Amino acid sequence: MARMSVQMWTVREEAERSLPATLASLKTIGYGAVETAGLYGLSPRAMRAELAGAGLELSSAHMPLPNKATASATFAVLTELGAPAVFPSLEAEVFADDDAIGRAADRFNAVLPIAKEHGIELGYHNHWWEFERGPDGRVAYQKFLERLDPEVTVEVDTYWMQVGGLDAAQFVRSLGDRVHYLHIKDGPINDDADNQCAIGEGKMDVERVLRANSGVRWNVVELDGCAGDIWEAVRRSFRYLSARVLEGA
Repeated sequence: MARMSVQMWTVREEAERSLPATLASLKTIGYGAVETAGLYGLSPRAMRAELAGAGLELSSAHMPLPNKATASATFAVLTELGAPAVFPSLEAEVFADDDAIGRAADRFNAVLPIAKEHGIELGYHNHWWEFERGPDGRVAYQKFLERLDPEVTVEVDTYWMQVGGLDAAQFVRSLGDRVHYLHIKDGPINDDADNQCAIGEGKMDVERVLRANSGVRWNVVELDGCAGDIWEAVRRSFRYLSARVLEGA
């Protein structure tokens, strides 16, 4: 059964004001783990101590993809932080044509062995722009996956995948054991991040997504923005998702 985490980007403004208070609030709501999106000026060791002090586990991290020259130092930081997995993203122009897609995949493949040496799972985190179709009618994301080493896993942002025009649940199912993490969010299913909402209150068929792949290890709550109070959305998202995860939705 997949476990629950929350992406710190969701409460980024609150964390910048007071990381300890933000972590304590997440724990009070019921979250037991977070996915980081930066260290708020702290060292990896200090950030790890803040999480431990709040009683929170680290499910994963989100950060830019290092190049081969800097990869060892980057993955050493993640090891010190205690992150078991990291999921970088790439910009839209990377998916403009087949040659660019191939070069992007090669960048991941080049640092994969270094990540493995440090015991870090390396994967890719999508947005919506990866799902444009080329002249051949094929989705850029699919071409990208084919060029990636099979040991590069994926963290599927199910909302952005749906915005990109794919059936997120169906695609998550098709990925089989390559997908270990899902980002779960909700809203009107468009690229306006500021209008996202508490999970279960938008247009996403969240329950179908949760049922799509039994191999998923973590469901990570993330709201890029929110039309209302972010803390209330985070609370309602926890209540909705935890009930369905615990009930095996």
